Amino acid sequence: MHSVAPGLTLPVIGLSQEVITCDEAAASKGIPIENELKTLILTTSQGLQALHVRGDKHASFRKVKKFLRVEQAFMASKDDLRQMGLLPGMVCPILEPVWNLRHLIDAKVLELEFVSTNNGTRSQYFVFPPHILLTADNVSIGEFDV
Repeated sequence: MHSVAPGLTLPVIGLSQEVITCDEAAASKGIPIENELKTLILTTSQGLQALHVRGDKHASFRKVKKFLRVEQAFMASKDDLRQMGLLPGMVCPILEPVWNLRHLIDAKVLELEFVSTNNGTRSQYFVFPPHILLTADNVSIGEFDV
């Protein structure tokens, strides 16, 4: 049984323009870039995974591969995202379909007071305490940034 996606109960906040990147989103919201949650969908031999790092960090695929004990871990293709109903800049970790993936959370994310991410659009977003990510059914915490 899957837990209910938290994004279904959080208030949605609007932006004055569309944004795609973490830098654009943080600037538009007037928040520090580290509080912008960067969620990447990865393809691995263990299936699709949602990787979460702070907006001011870069993901380390080497660390992901070592943690998962797999030989391959790479960004899902735009076609893979499209098949999930997603586009770059519209990957929301607290809504379906991402909510039911395995979540790999960089420990530095959990140190933040709050994070912000899109609501599956490029013009609206959520703000929430990062520990909400821990309520997903399949969560692992590690060091996944560069």
